[in-house]
Amino acid sequence: MRPSTIWYQTLAWKFFLRQAATILLLIAVMLGVAYRQAARGARIAAGASLSSGSQVLAKAFEQEGRVMDAGLEVFTQYSGNVAIIEQALESGSAGSLADTLVENLPRLSAQVAIVVKPDGTLLASTARATPGEFSTVGILQMALAPGEARAAGYPGPFYRGFLRLDGGSTPGVYHAVARPLRSPGGASLGAMLVGTRLDGTAATDLRRLAIAGPVRGDPSAHLALIGDFRTLGATLPRPEALDRLLGGDPAFLAERARLLDNQPPSVLALTVDGRPYLGMLSPLRGVNALDLEMAAFLMMPLDPLLAPFRILQRAILGAGVAGIFVALWLGLRSARSVTAPLQALVAATEALAQGHAPAALPSSGPDEVGVLTRAFRSMQGELQAKDELLALLAKSQGARPAPGPDRPGPDGLREGTVFASRYRVDGVLGRGGMGVVLKVRDLQLEEDVALKVIRAELAADPAYLAQLKAEVRLARRISHRHVLRAHDFGEADGIPFVTMEYLKGTTLRSLLDSRGSLPQPLALRIARQVAEGLEAAHAVHVVHRDIKPMNVIFDLRGDVKIMDFGLAVPITALDRTGPEAIQGTPRYMAPEQVRGEQVDGRADLYALGIMLFELVAGAPPFDSPKLADLLDLQLHAPVPALTGLVPEATPELGLLVARLMAKRREDRPQSASEVVEALKLLGR
Repeated sequence: MRPSTIWYQTLAWKFFLRQAATILLLIAVMLGVAYRQAARGARIAAGASLSSGSQVLAKAFEQEGRVMDAGLEVFTQYSGNVAIIEQALESGSAGSLADTLVENLPRLSAQVAIVVKPDGTLLASTARATPGEFSTVGILQMALAPGEARAAGYPGPFYRGFLRLDGGSTPGVYHAVARPLRSPGGASLGAMLVGTRLDGTAATDLRRLAIAGPVRGDPSAHLALIGDFRTLGATLPRPEALDRLLGGDPAFLAERARLLDNQPPSVLALTVDGRPYLGMLSPLRGVNALDLEMAAFLMMPLDPLLAPFRILQRAILGAGVAGIFVALWLGLRSARSVTAPLQALVAATEALAQGHAPAALPSSGPDEVGVLTRAFRSMQGELQAKDELLALLAKSQGARPAPGPDRPGPDGLREGTVFASRYRVDGVLGRGGMGVVLKVRDLQLEEDVALKVIRAELAADPAYLAQLKAEVRLARRISHRHVLRAHDFGEADGIPFVTMEYLKGTTLRSLLDSRGSLPQPLALRIARQVAEGLEAAHAVHVVHRDIKPMNVIFDLRGDVKIMDFGLAVPITALDRTGPEAIQGTPRYMAPEQVRGEQVDGRADLYALGIMLFELVAGAPPFDSPKLADLLDLQLHAPVPALTGLVPEATPELGLLVARLMAKRREDRPQSASEVVEALKLLGR
């Protein structure tokens, strides 16, 4: 068998690590201190530079607004332009006005120009197919109602802000200014807006002004213009990398909240295209800026700021090479201490072999010693749980009724009777919803077997018998040490029966009735063996559908065997008024079984979860004297918290039980194999 330990986790590699540990630790401490100081200094320097850039950027937007307003003021005061606007308002035709706006865009230092009527609807625009309603654009609202704007703290005569154009030939977010339009007589003609688009070109122009990196205009420094917390334009080669950070990184989302709360920005660390940066998200000021979440994100590369530290780092590493020779000498002394855990394991193994409790074991790390330690602890726990189970089974033997003539079988099948010319009845083993189980002697094979006689009302149902035959045929395909074999189906004297492997043991039901709850290690061992049996059954597409303590039996070694594969009783066959209706299947029935839906192996896992709950808590999670109420609990009641009922139960066990008992089969573990692995982890 190949070793499961990876080469760098072997003892030889550990010897080498011990040899170099002292000097490497010293180097690591020195590098750590130097790096923290360098990172702190870089963050302070970047913060100062980014804050300065934010201020420059704010002034740049203000200056751009003044430039656009200067052109807008000249345009709106020119009588010829005013006459064109009046003519467009009177005639309802704005073609001439639109041409005039297009011709004047260079003089206006703008990329878009919009004129709206006094009621806020569109009169003319340089962008084709522009939306016709601008009642929500803040700067136009102020230009149409200067008095109200003045009362709100905006004195005019122009108003600067941001707007989004979702339609037209040039959609996007614009930095814009607006002014009111008035006739020579002072009558309102509406308002006019001009703006420049915030895109990659704008970001490139603004970066030259705003970012003062190690070298002003450093091409590795970047600027991104943000709107609605998405990139509008950026100098980055791949802006989508920044969009992913904006949309999902917790640090950026927290900074977004700070921006919306009008708090001072902070310096963020990020990596774009494999290069580390420090950045600052600065809000843009203007009308509607907060509604559109307008911001500028300035980024500075970290490498130039850390250049002095790199020089120091190389010097420290050079000195460390010499120190490695010291570590080699120390490694010779550490070899003895590395092998000490192996000596502890040897002593523990010898103590266990002699029947004594082992001394303290070494800690379980990822190397070979750790693998051996975990295996040893698992083996020790398995042996302890098995010894404890055998002791409990021995105590419960006296409470289990033995087969005898005082418990007569059906249809006169008493002790000594030969049934089907082959089976001599030795006694009754038990009774259930399906029928009576007899201990019989196979006179042909000269061995003891268990024979289950089907109840008369079930035997009268041809469909049920056909299904039973098919499922017994499937159950015979299961061969596993934790599954009791089903032998054959037969019929004699009008009485259908099923023969099974006979096991002289104690059922889990008897153990629970005499003991109550079990310790968690013992419960985990039983549940794991049941899950292993279910894993083998599900592998050949056999579903038990009646997992419960009565169908789990212990052999003389204390190992579990699952009984009655293929012999589950349909709910319609139960006596709904008798006690078996609440003692049998319904207490362990999955919701999909209650609803009469097609079931799969996950229904068995649900029943295993209920049984595991009962093993630890001493009682099932759902119970009621009325069948209807019990079935309703299976359908709708939440799973009780196992740790609330049994404080010593681990949270991990409570979580596994809750998953097994999920109402939706999709929320449960999807296979018995998954449950086996989970139980193994819990048992360590």
